[in-house]
Amino acid sequence: ESVSKPKNTFTVFSPKGGAGSTTIAVNLAITLQKQLKEDVLIIDGKHLFGHVSLCLNLRTGNSITDLITHAGTLDQRMIKQVVVRHISGVYVLPSPSSITEAQGIRPEDLCKVVQSLQQVFPNIIVDGGNHLNENTVTYMDLSEKILLVLNPDLASLRDVRQFMDVTKTLSYPAEKTLLILNLIGRKADVKREEIEKILNMKIFGRIPADENLALSCLNEGIPIILKNPRHPIAKAYEEIAKGLVTQIQDMNTEYLAAMKSESTEILKKSSKLG
Repeated sequence: ESVSKPKNTFTVFSPKGGAGSTTIAVNLAITLQKQLKEDVLIIDGKHLFGHVSLCLNLRTGNSITDLITHAGTLDQRMIKQVVVRHISGVYVLPSPSSITEAQGIRPEDLCKVVQSLQQVFPNIIVDGGNHLNENTVTYMDLSEKILLVLNPDLASLRDVRQFMDVTKTLSYPAEKTLLILNLIGRKADVKREEIEKILNMKIFGRIPADENLALSCLNEGIPIILKNPRHPIAKAYEEIAKGLVTQIQDMNTEYLAAMKSESTEILKKSSKLG
């Protein structure tokens, strides 16, 4: 089978509402862009009640709906007209401005739009929110990895377990899901070692809790990574982004190696013909 070039697309998803998928998607995208020095696009994949624009204080009428209406015929010029550039340098594709528009988005159109975006942007972070529906699964299908957000409590662990069952039915390999432990540092927390044991999975990233700061960031529309880059939470995002950069590099190395062995095979076959 031929190997496809990595698309560097990551969907942040949390089975539980309020676990912090939007904050993570936004801060991670900005950090990733700093580290990779390449364009990064954030897609607000929460088509209903998405908050990416709010987190970034973007006032725009543009949204994913503008691209959905041209799903089959998108070109780079049209895409660049619709996505909005944030002051940090990341590009943003906001969620629809009305519920009717959001409900009209079909998975097959979404699939075409995301594939078009993958040709324009070398790196994409999707805020997948916390509703598992056909569109969320479309984002996940087109992603290299799912960043699954959990909190250190039992309800969250149960949700992750159920989600991992879903990924099996979608035939995703186990390594497609990376666990991000968010809001850690409170007394009643289930400890990291416990979580890893119960889920039989390694934790990929850990982010401390600071509810007042999180709230003021949301209300001001300034992500923490920009507002307070020395804060432990900002440092946590830098660590996670580093981990993602390593993943991206590994995927590229694998891809190049596979390409090389493929072309060697072709040469062998053709020399036999000769």
